[in-house]
Amino acid sequence: MKTKVRVESNLRITNVFEPPFEIEFQEEENTLQDVLQRLSAMFPYLKFMEKGGMGDDLRNLFLNGKSHFSFNEGLRKKINEGDTILVEAYMDPLAGG
Repeated sequence: MKTKVRVESNLRITNVFEPPFEIEFQEEENTLQDVLQRLSAMFPYLKFMEKGGMGDDLRNLFLNGKSHFSFNEGLRKKINEGDTILVEAYMDPLAGG
């Protein structure tokens, strides 16, 4: 199954994490939650998931242009071949002194 995932973020790590970018998953990610878990494993410095729910760094999640909040299943919404997912992850600026 192919699923296209676009990641946008204000965090940039040169040669490691340079959004915006697209990833095409061809494995068995069957739900939005599966996609977020996979992204968490790929990019552990961003909190896509926490305690089975949305992580602090995840601002928006869209499936084929619709917010995941609009689905009764939420993050357990099934995805299908050819679906497009937009993940917007943003870290709050760190304060320093």
